Amino acid sequence: MVGAAVVIATVTACGSGDSNGSGGSSSAAAPPGGSGTSSAAGAPSSAGQGAMNGAAGQVNSAIEQALQQSPVTFEPQKADLTDKAKQTLEQIAKAMQGNDVKITVATHAGYPDAQQAKTLSEKRAQAIASALETHGVAKDRVKEDATGSEKAQGDQALNTQISVAQ
Repeated sequence: MVGAAVVIATVTACGSGDSNGSGGSSSAAAPPGGSGTSSAAGAPSSAGQGAMNGAAGQVNSAIEQALQQSPVTFEPQKADLTDKAKQTLEQIAKAMQGNDVKITVATHAGYPDAQQAKTLSEKRAQAIASALETHGVAKDRVKEDATGSEKAQGDQALNTQISVAQ
């Protein structure tokens, strides 16, 4: 699990181009095949996973690469996908073609009101799932993890984490 967090921090520091408080440095190396998580915000997804192989490893690598190039983020108080986010999701959908790999999409919203944050987070997750479905990914392959304000606050709540499902 610690290795997964180190890889996530490294992936985030290398790819997002913005300051997100992750520190941006790491002295540990990733295990072969990746960590099983990918994060635009530097926060680990629900669980780490050992080395992956096959289709799951390929999809995980594609997710990491796509998010490094262009993280899926939202504007404050909005659930609309930007054109860049749509392109990133299209890349992820292409990687999911021809296999049965499932992914988890974790979204957040930084409202102080927990119910308002949960509602916006759910709308964001649905927007991502719909965009992936537009590109041929069946809805049952995308687990929505709308956390509201439970796991991220402020600017961190604008970022989305996408990972191969456990």
